[in-house]
Amino acid sequence: MSFFIDWLEIEQDFRIEIPKNVLCSIFDFGMIGIHLDSGEMQTGIRTGTYRHKGSYCDEVSIKISGTVIRMSGNPSRWGRVENLFGFTSVDACVHCFNNILSSLKLPTFTRCTEIFYGQSEDGKKVHKFSNGAIIKRLDITTNKAVGRGNGKTFIKALSQMRYRNSIGKLHTNCCTVDWLSKKGNANLIYPSCYIKHEELKIHSYDKIKNKFGENSEEFKYYKQVYDDCEENGVVRFEQKLKSRYLQRENLCYWGLSDYSKLENLQREFADMYKNLSVNKIELQTIAEQLVSKGIVDTLRQANTSAFYAMRWVSGEDMSTLSAGTFNRHRAVLRKIGIDIANPCDTERFQAVQVISCEQIFVRPFKAPDFYKYPSNLRLVA
Repeated sequence: MSFFIDWLEIEQDFRIEIPKNVLCSIFDFGMIGIHLDSGEMQTGIRTGTYRHKGSYCDEVSIKISGTVIRMSGNPSRWGRVENLFGFTSVDACVHCFNNILSSLKLPTFTRCTEIFYGQSEDGKKVHKFSNGAIIKRLDITTNKAVGRGNGKTFIKALSQMRYRNSIGKLHTNCCTVDWLSKKGNANLIYPSCYIKHEELKIHSYDKIKNKFGENSEEFKYYKQVYDDCEENGVVRFEQKLKSRYLQRENLCYWGLSDYSKLENLQREFADMYKNLSVNKIELQTIAEQLVSKGIVDTLRQANTSAFYAMRWVSGEDMSTLSAGTFNRHRAVLRKIGIDIANPCDTERFQAVQVISCEQIFVRPFKAPDFYKYPSNLRLVA
């Protein structure tokens, strides 16, 4: 399997009302609707969203509307401090959710065994439904390694490419690129690529550290994963498959849908970089060259000499400077090949210097030896 699952949203109409004593043990508030025209009371209780928290800053959301239960969250993250790698099958994700529902004494999701076609208004598509759980969103993801310190360069280069007729959009932090339509939408699939250790830093690093303590085994393990991602330059290719896409491709029926077709979809996305030659180029400004070579002691001195160099480039007559100022800065700048006593050849002069240029190699990322994969949870029928 070339991907694993990073998010699941699923619902099922169980055709029976959830017992009130069960609802009361989970929810604090519920609503019953009334048809305003007829005054007829609607059957079933609607609840708000219940956020069921795990032991490791993980959580899933559960919402009940009459006889329908909807659940969403990251099954690969449940019961773990991170989700660098996760479940590779929809079945494993649903079974994870079912374990949670069972612990809350709620009905568990069942497989679809048949698809039905309901009546629709004239001119509209036939309404399809099933007797089991329906998937409303599915996120699939793949990790790649680009090498330490190369993540932002790789993301910037990737943002220049198109995917599925969508335009790459580079986020301001240069750690994420996503692809949207010309109107800024992502109605079927929302693809993105981001630097994994930066995402870990933003979303969970401080939470795990504050909850368990800096010297705890939980945080030490989390820090190991974080450091390994940073060392290898792990980037994550992720596609959020939305409800419309899942319906269109008949991927929404748990138990009947064939998810093998997702292999090619994710492979096409995660391998898009192969049409791109990515090079990491490091540049130094005049001031940076003066400091790095030890020609001046402070960045302030370097900036002053660089300022006179740029005045020289702009064509200013440097003979108007005092002899002391001119000679001092000329001596400094000559050590990096700039002589302000001569006329500036603007066609050959460069204000920055290329100090290195190396190609970035992208490779599959394998889990380190210390990595703890998600456990095989007890299956609930």
